[in-house]
Amino acid sequence: MRAFKAKAANVVLVLAALICCLVSTGNAQHGHNGGCHPSDIKISLKQTGKLVEGQSEYLVTIDNQCSCPQASVYVRCLGLPSVEPVDGSRIRAVDGQLCLVAGGGQIVRGSPVTFTYAWKTPQDFTVVSAKPRC
Repeated sequence: MRAFKAKAANVVLVLAALICCLVSTGNAQHGHNGGCHPSDIKISLKQTGKLVEGQSEYLVTIDNQCSCPQASVYVRCLGLPSVEPVDGSRIRAVDGQLCLVAGGGQIVRGSPVTFTYAWKTPQDFTVVSAKPRC
């Protein structure tokens, strides 16, 4: 009986090792980032039609198109000038060139980060970096 239990335990260990190998190999096919790239972060900008202190207001939508969440998303923002307050939990300038989106938290597909700002010209927000969280 002991020999049977020992063999059964060994079989279970071998099966567990095989499953781990298969899971690791499957992830390797997609790379460590699940196939996500900063280019999967899409940014749209549109005028809201509202004027704030004589400046056009813009609605910015930052959306992750990848199935994996992406965090630590940085965009080029040139300091984020605005004549109206900008929600710092959604975007905040970290230096004169870059802004951090969502406080560095995850952006999940289907749950975009949005914010408004008002300025004389629209900004060209460009994704600089993002870290997939698969």
